[in-house]
Amino acid sequence: MFTITGLAVGAVAAFLVGLSKTALPGAAIIATPLLATVVHGRAIAGTALPILLAADLFAVAWYRQDARWDLLRPLFTPVAVGFALGALFFVSVGTATRPLDVTIGVIVLLMVAIQVVRSVRRTAAAEPTGGATAVYGTAGGFTTFVSNTAGPIMNTYLLRLGLDKHEMIGTSAWFYFVVNMTKVPIYVALGRWSAGGPFFTRESLLYDLALVPMVVLGAYGGRRLFPHLPQQLFLGIVLALSAAGAINLLIP
Repeated sequence: MFTITGLAVGAVAAFLVGLSKTALPGAAIIATPLLATVVHGRAIAGTALPILLAADLFAVAWYRQDARWDLLRPLFTPVAVGFALGALFFVSVGTATRPLDVTIGVIVLLMVAIQVVRSVRRTAAAEPTGGATAVYGTAGGFTTFVSNTAGPIMNTYLLRLGLDKHEMIGTSAWFYFVVNMTKVPIYVALGRWSAGGPFFTRESLLYDLALVPMVVLGAYGGRRLFPHLPQQLFLGIVLALSAAGAINLLIP
């Protein structure tokens, strides 16, 4: 980890995470793949989580007033179901996530395509339904638990509901902060009581600490950029990044 290459890769990942939390949801799509070149197995999720939490703190502090709690509250039960499925996945099959990545990638690309068609036809924003909330929440909870890659799923869900950029950033900020905080004790317990090794190690936590300045730089850069992003450009970027995240999952 503490090689020049390892620190450089981590610095890019940390900067993108900070930027994604405060201006461009989905900009961190390559953060987890980058970290996967430095660490392996469960340590990928364990190394990414403290970086994500550090950026979440800035997003919550700056955009908390824009959160749509009426949309967030119904998500937490299906997210908990997704967490349970993710824990079972780690216990039963370890880190063999390739079939999952392909499935998620195809689904997200389909979601993006539907949203693009809706935008071109100027279709009215969809109303939140129990079925959609259950599907997106469970899928988002599962993917964020297993690989910290729920961004494309949740971003397309929020776009589907017609949120403006402020509501999307604020709602995403609280969603990921609560979700990521919840993962900490579960990762600790799984690392202690199941096969496959720990998620967090002393070395990984020190590595994360060394990357915090880049998270801060990315977060402040995003805050300065955010007010200058026109609404339609913001939505287009989010869709493009969601599609890129899905394609990244499909590439072996």
